Amino acid sequence: MTLSPETQSSLIRLGGQMMLAGKAYEYDRELADEIGPRLTGSANYVRATDWAVAEFTRLGLSNVHKEGWKIPATWEPETLATARMILPHEQRLHLESEGWSPSTPDGGVRGSVLYLADLRAESLKAAAGQIKGAIVLVDNASFNTVISKGFGVLFDALDQVGKDGAKAIILGIGTTNDAPSMIGVTNFVGSIANVPVGNLGKEDTLLLKRLLERGAVEHSPVEVEFSFKNRIHKNVTVNNVVAEIPGTDASGDYVLIGGHLDSWHPGTGAQDNGTGAATVVAVAEAIKASGLKPKRTIRFVLFGGEEEGTIGSIRYAQQHAGELSKCVGVFVTDTGAQAPKGWYDFGRADESDALNAIKPLLDSLGAGGVTTDGEYTFETDESAFLIKGVPAFVLWTPVDKYIQIHHKPSDTFDKVNQRDLNLGAATVGVTAYAFADAGNTLKHYSAKEVEDQLKAVNAYTEYQDMVAHKVL
Repeated sequence: MTLSPETQSSLIRLGGQMMLAGKAYEYDRELADEIGPRLTGSANYVRATDWAVAEFTRLGLSNVHKEGWKIPATWEPETLATARMILPHEQRLHLESEGWSPSTPDGGVRGSVLYLADLRAESLKAAAGQIKGAIVLVDNASFNTVISKGFGVLFDALDQVGKDGAKAIILGIGTTNDAPSMIGVTNFVGSIANVPVGNLGKEDTLLLKRLLERGAVEHSPVEVEFSFKNRIHKNVTVNNVVAEIPGTDASGDYVLIGGHLDSWHPGTGAQDNGTGAATVVAVAEAIKASGLKPKRTIRFVLFGGEEEGTIGSIRYAQQHAGELSKCVGVFVTDTGAQAPKGWYDFGRADESDALNAIKPLLDSLGAGGVTTDGEYTFETDESAFLIKGVPAFVLWTPVDKYIQIHHKPSDTFDKVNQRDLNLGAATVGVTAYAFADAGNTLKHYSAKEVEDQLKAVNAYTEYQDMVAHKVL
């Protein structure tokens, strides 16, 4: 990537603007504290899209609009869940409805608990007689028997448990202090599960497993009941939000800065992905405040449906397939707000080489590193573009603190560090602007090169799973 002295000066100006007067922290506060949790398609999500349109418009961006796509169902809790163990003794259980679970029947569900340690198809077939009429408990150990083949295989297994006649499923995947940790039983397309599914805290899960082990020896059952009611709407239009800063040339080339606007509901989505969405808007604000005019258009996109399977970005890439050849780079942030280390390049050496042109600037932000780690390739919205061969980047931050709050009640604004968030936002702004202003661009990978790229970062099996399940 070649950069003129004028562009280098613009990048310094932009980085300074974002560090000294950046608005990411305030934007995140507005999203997390004033709008709150933003389940895809919910009233709060709609409020967030209206907020984004209003702010992009106030900043003077061009082509500000919403772009709709269809989801099979939207979902949000209508009542708080109640749950208790009945046998071998009565005790409250800390359970929430899992995302995209149907409501329990009137009066709730009650039954004996069956723990399934193995979710492979042959194991489920062997256990079918026990599954019928039971409340089936699975946990992370159960997930690990199939998850290496992809989430589609996991969802198939849960679906089969319902088909085999289980009364309900309990996902014992919550975290410490009996807090839920949501994943959503959406089949990664936004569909509703075929039986009620609860999400249970860690300590309660361990208790049930210990009692089941003892009960197997003493022939004493473990029985539970729970109840919840969810608000479900079918075949709903959900909006992404799009805005642009037009480029000065007429090539039609553009860079895309994106992040998902939706969140889970136990917390307020301050870091997943309030900080990412706030970064997108903050970069736009800083470019306008700095008076910079990029060579290529910079497009800002806030996606919905990420938590249900990156649906909004997949639909966006499909709707804009005819112009993806003009996209010179996609920059996404969705790993929380710890101080950035650099970028995920997903094994593309040409991306790493291109970043060398701004490495001194990124080093000043502590973000001059690059990782080829492919663990999160299909965990956020860059993947919809990466599989089309578009150069795609995700902001690389430590995730040790982020994982502790990810999808949990503790994902709240008080965990956000303003300086660290500004560093991440500045990294996104400087990098994306450099690509928008560079004298040359990176190639788009062919289908064969994308396949080789995914294999090199150990993400090809997950890709095949998503294709087989018609997610991509």
